[in-house]
Amino acid sequence: MKENKINLRHTGIYVKDLARMAAFYREVFQMYTICENIQQADTLLADLFRAQDARVKITKLITEQGKVNGNGDMLELLEVLVPEEKAEKTPQPIAAGLHIAFGVRDIEATRAAILARGGISVTRVHDMGHGNLCCFCRDPEGNWIELIAHNEV
Repeated sequence: MKENKINLRHTGIYVKDLARMAAFYREVFQMYTICENIQQADTLLADLFRAQDARVKITKLITEQGKVNGNGDMLELLEVLVPEEKAEKTPQPIAAGLHIAFGVRDIEATRAAILARGGISVTRVHDMGHGNLCCFCRDPEGNWIELIAHNEV
């Protein structure tokens, strides 16, 4: 059995005005843009938001220290683009406001540990391509956790 090494990948914040919030974090915290206004629509989002046509627009920022280290210190800003008629049915991620993303080696073992300690699994594990697996869970108090693993096949 492989050791389940874990690292903090990023903190994700759900925002209403992506451009305004990206400018805020760049200016206040001197963050650098990794990518900007990237639209994403995939099976993970459809599963998470319970809407086949759910999309997000993402801007990723990093601190100077994150640039030096080569990892961590990343902030992911997400503007959810769910059609209005489905918005009222969209579950908690928008209301919760943020999620914490952990990089894990064994995504299933980590999900099992979350469940064993009173958390819940919100989505199934999705293959995001390029060897990346991803799912969302919640801790016992309802905080959102994203698990990301690189599928070593």
